Amino acid sequence: MVKCWHTKADGLSVSLRCFAILLTSITLGSMGFSRPGFAQDSPARYGDIPSNSVAVASLEVRAMRESSAFELWPWEILELLFREQFGFKLADIESVDLTVLMPTNQPEFGLSIRTSKPMDISELNDKLATPTESAPNDQSLRFRDVLDYPVLRLAQNDPQRMLMGTQGTLRRMLSTRTKTGGEFVGLVQNSPSMLRVAINTETLRDLIASLVEMQKESMPPEMLDDIGQIINVTDNVLLELRPDAASPMRLSYGTSGPANTEILSQALSRIRLTSLGIVRNTLTDALRDDPSISDDMRQAATQYSDRVMKILGDDRFWTVEDNRIVVRTDATMMGSYQTTGVAVALLLPAVQAAREAARRMSSMNNLKQIMLALLNYESAYRKLPPRAITDADGNPLLSWRVAILPFIEQNDLYEQFHLDEPWDSEHNIKLLDKMPEIYHHPSHPPKLGMASYLAPIGDGIGLTEEGLRFREIIDGTANTIAVVEVSPNRVVPWTKPEDLDIDKNTIDMWMSPKGVSVAFFDGSVRWIPFEVDEEVLRNYFTFKDGVMVTPLPLP
Repeated sequence: MVKCWHTKADGLSVSLRCFAILLTSITLGSMGFSRPGFAQDSPARYGDIPSNSVAVASLEVRAMRESSAFELWPWEILELLFREQFGFKLADIESVDLTVLMPTNQPEFGLSIRTSKPMDISELNDKLATPTESAPNDQSLRFRDVLDYPVLRLAQNDPQRMLMGTQGTLRRMLSTRTKTGGEFVGLVQNSPSMLRVAINTETLRDLIASLVEMQKESMPPEMLDDIGQIINVTDNVLLELRPDAASPMRLSYGTSGPANTEILSQALSRIRLTSLGIVRNTLTDALRDDPSISDDMRQAATQYSDRVMKILGDDRFWTVEDNRIVVRTDATMMGSYQTTGVAVALLLPAVQAAREAARRMSSMNNLKQIMLALLNYESAYRKLPPRAITDADGNPLLSWRVAILPFIEQNDLYEQFHLDEPWDSEHNIKLLDKMPEIYHHPSHPPKLGMASYLAPIGDGIGLTEEGLRFREIIDGTANTIAVVEVSPNRVVPWTKPEDLDIDKNTIDMWMSPKGVSVAFFDGSVRWIPFEVDEEVLRNYFTFKDGVMVTPLPLP
């Protein structure tokens, strides 16, 4: 069986297989045929969906395949994947219905898969599930347990319907005593859309409120009151993907009575306008802070974002229909080129922020590796490495970054150096382009042999000429900075015995505009914003001045 809950380098392959597993499992129950042992009466559509479902979804697979809106989907690839991995045809699936019940100690869900042709779960790939068994009291009911996920089970008592889900949910779906359908299930049942998803927010209200309470510190304060009102008056949410070219997607919020409808309408309107403003401001800030963008391009991008925000903020897409707030999209908003342009423009700040956060974490990891090497050096020699490897007369030849090479699994490189020659000697200069990757900040432009991490130096600061001992750090290792990352214009050749003289370099000369990561002598790494007071920061560089440090500002 192919697993989809693990990481592989080939993300596309994993995604396709995950999708195939879901749809396959769906398909597994949608195929049936008249054979001895099967009950011949299939329950009506949605006759196996419990009325107390907290979420219901339906996918019209055949309708999607026949729709021009999905003609660019990789159906051929999906078909082959289903056939190879699961032993049945994706083309035979008519529809898939999903029910989610209130979770107990585990998620509770079930899929009802219906097919255009008969199928038998015993003919599915043996790598997928255990051998087929029959229920002791009902030979027409057969089931198989999913091998890699024993909490899941396949069940079939009709040749053109297969069920898959957790065992508790399957019992509810198969029981004749279970109440099915109802007003909430009807939201999905009565929709003509190819894909529709309904969530029973009335049942989940307390759970949603508690989740929002846990996350409120990360939410814009101006939205909290409106979010609370939306939770209190919204009974359900319905998302529909429609065959209507004029309005291909529709999202609606259901409530009860005109008064609650008005409260919901006003709260949603304020949330929408506030969100658009936040997105626009984020985009503007991202454009302003990127030095590679010209003023003309920045102005053009701002004009484009203003136009998009005006379109998205248009009230004509919001209507009230029978106590439901309905949000529609038109063909212009859903058109492939337009949608792509909007998505790229609006998601750019989020993508940039995520990329920068990943690079910051990578840089912090570099610093942790450097500090681990320094601490291991201290364990071996009972002191930290001197600022530089020197000759007999005390003249600096090579950086401490060379001295710790054996402690970052680079002993072979260390042994290539002539330690009695300067860094730029005829021999040693050839090793400059062999700099270990941990000395390069991932956000910095690639410069061969240029180190982004320096030791602060000065009187009573950082690594000393003789080699600092921990007992000399009377201000405390957790309060004393050992290594800093510097801005791209302050990098140095990694083998050169050059570092950051704090007395000769003000913050703006070495710190990036938003801030930097720094490592302390205890091995911890922290982020320091650019706005930090220079005198406060200096107290963290000195290791024996006895001055009580002021807490650093939060990033």
